[in-house]
Amino acid sequence: MKANISAACAAVLLLSGCEATKTAQNSITFKTDKYGKVSSIALAKPSGSDVMDASLKRGVLARFHTIVPRPLPNRTYIQPLVLVTPTTLEDYVRGDPKKTN
Repeated sequence: MKANISAACAAVLLLSGCEATKTAQNSITFKTDKYGKVSSIALAKPSGSDVMDASLKRGVLARFHTIVPRPLPNRTYIQPLVLVTPTTLEDYVRGDPKKTN
C-alpha cells in the first residue's frame, strides 16, 4: 500500500512541472475561383504528415462558409490558426529532444 502511494506521489511530482499541451501558430489560405467557390487550400506551415494536413484542411473547409458566408470571386482569404496538441504519456517518457542533459 505504501509503495503504491509513494509511486503515485512520485508520478504526480514528476508530471506536475510538465507542460500539458503544445501550441503552434499557423494559417491557412483559401483561394476562390471566378464563381466564388473555394478552388485551393494551403497551410502556411505543413506538419509533415499528409494525412494530418488533409484532415486539418477538411475541418477548416467545413467551417469556411460559417466564417465567410458569401465568398467573393477570385479572392484570397487567410485564416490564422492556433494548433493545440495534447501532450501524451509517450512525450513524458521520451522527454524533450531539444533539452540536453
